[in-house]
Amino acid sequence: MPDARAVEPLALRELRAVREIAHAFLVADAPSDVYQFALSRVTPLLGAAFSLIMQLGEDGELLRPVAQHEWPTKHRHWIGALRVRVGDGPSGVAVAEQRVVEIADLFAEPSLHMWYEVAEELGFRSIVAAPLIGARGPVGAIAFYFTDATQVTVEQGALVRLVADQLAATADKSVLIDELRRANAALAEANAEYEAQAALLAARQQSNEKFVETLTTALTSALHDSSTRQDPVAGAAAIARAARELVSIERGAVVFDESDTDPRTPLLDAVHHWRSRARDVPILIGEPTVLLPTMRTDVAWLTRLLELVLGLAITDGATAEALVHADVELGRGFVAHRVRWRARKADDVARHVDSAMTPFDWPLAQAIANRLGGELQRDEVDANDADRGLTLIFPMEFAE
Repeated sequence: MPDARAVEPLALRELRAVREIAHAFLVADAPSDVYQFALSRVTPLLGAAFSLIMQLGEDGELLRPVAQHEWPTKHRHWIGALRVRVGDGPSGVAVAEQRVVEIADLFAEPSLHMWYEVAEELGFRSIVAAPLIGARGPVGAIAFYFTDATQVTVEQGALVRLVADQLAATADKSVLIDELRRANAALAEANAEYEAQAALLAARQQSNEKFVETLTTALTSALHDSSTRQDPVAGAAAIARAARELVSIERGAVVFDESDTDPRTPLLDAVHHWRSRARDVPILIGEPTVLLPTMRTDVAWLTRLLELVLGLAITDGATAEALVHADVELGRGFVAHRVRWRARKADDVARHVDSAMTPFDWPLAQAIANRLGGELQRDEVDANDADRGLTLIFPMEFAE
């Protein structure tokens, strides 16, 4: 029994081919898939020996092959190097003039004599070329080659134009998909950047709110304490200095100058500072019996930090019998400064040191410790225990 398709009228086969190409257009991801499918369906319907689709380059001047059907085997090795300038030959003219070009007999056209040799090598005599015209202009050309002098019918010419329009739409679809993918990628990148900026802004806002809260609390306390200070002028100066330092550190305006130093040196300087201010409060210094390696830090700011820590201890534990212990401890990969005291405050002794202390001292000490890469900890004690302690830990590398 003969194949039903073999006895179908040509018009029905053309209609079937157009429908199949339309389906391929809808499901294909790449234009090349539709190009190849279209050539394999339409070339036999037209009775052509072989066919070719060429794409217009970004320069708008040269056409290059992107799909072929039954191209002569012995010449396929160089098809990838084929280039046709817009305006040259049937395909180039079709693109340049945006019209279907039909050459019934190439060798009967003297104006195409430069193509005679190519036609003889490839074995074709007639050619039909149609431009692929997309929404933004020509994007390529489709050409069908016949071994004999052939005059295509009106119906065949209409089929060629219809297929060319479908393939141009395919190219447009590909461009739109690529643009959409790039737009989505750019949008995703912009969203990621926006989220990062939003997170940074939120972190800054949270930091600012925390800082304002700290500043407000400290200022309120400072205003409350100013009337009870023995030396209001000195107290106001200390408050101004601490507030200025806290603002500068929180805003990142302080540049730390690191150098190598003996861990005991900043502690000794801080102790000397307080011995001249609180002579009634003895400060005992404990040191390791082993030789200490140097640590790398900003000596001036570390000294200021230890002054604040000692001041907090002296203010909390200032009595006539008070005793403050300040120690340097060396651990594996860290150095610690520990201050311990007993909380038995007496107002008569505290008045000697209150002008040097401010409500900013604890948040300022924490801020300096963080910026120096350390951690300031309150030692855990029982609520009824009078012993207190602060420990400053630096997990730092030591210089040899």
